[in-house]
Amino acid sequence: MLFAGENQLIGRWKSKASEKGNVTGVVFKDSTFEGCVNRKPFVSGVYKMAKDTFSFVDNGCEGKRGVYKIIFFSELNSLRFEPILDSCEGRRAGMSRLVLGRKK
Repeated sequence: MLFAGENQLIGRWKSKASEKGNVTGVVFKDSTFEGCVNRKPFVSGVYKMAKDTFSFVDNGCEGKRGVYKIIFFSELNSLRFEPILDSCEGRRAGMSRLVLGRKK
């Protein structure tokens, strides 16, 4: 059971394989994250969570901030991102398609 203020995002998350066979993995720590594709690092950054709003800056997109609504489902074991504000088109397109499942 989660308590008020507990960060539901912390932990390891993984996508299913894409049409091209790529698997995205993300590790969320208390305020940082690291992402990989097929176990090869490709992104890292810092984030803040406020209720269901995920605000972050990563090492891509020229330091532009992305703001997304996180939608948890399947008893908080899956999530997807809904863009609120992100001027980085490639990142926005990729994150809008991304669905992650919690790794146990």
